[in-house]
Amino acid sequence: MTPDNLTITLPILNNGSDEALLIGMAPIMEYDKESRKRTDKQLGISYMIVLNKNNFEKINVKVGDLKSAIPMEDLEEKNAVKCTFKGFKARFYRDFKTNSYLLTASADAIIILDDDDEITL
Repeated sequence: MTPDNLTITLPILNNGSDEALLIGMAPIMEYDKESRKRTDKQLGISYMIVLNKNNFEKINVKVGDLKSAIPMEDLEEKNAVKCTFKGFKARFYRDFKTNSYLLTASADAIIILDDDDEITL
């Protein structure tokens, strides 16, 4: 068995917690392999999260929704928002250029958690 055969859940990555801190987001754009250029077609959104129960490690989670779960202005104002994911799964893949394993994560949907507590990073 190799690391790329394992599917990892959010609680495994975040020491038992299924909550994380959302700190950023960016559109995922389609890439045309023939022309080797990015197209104007959006495929989803990549959410940058902080695993606050795991040494504040940062990972990106790809979600296929085209509409953002939170307006960027609200996220910038708050700096971080508690979130969780529906259908979260992560796995390691091998980068053959560096001969190392990297982590990729995706989910069916992101869920913004309503919390009145102040979050400071």
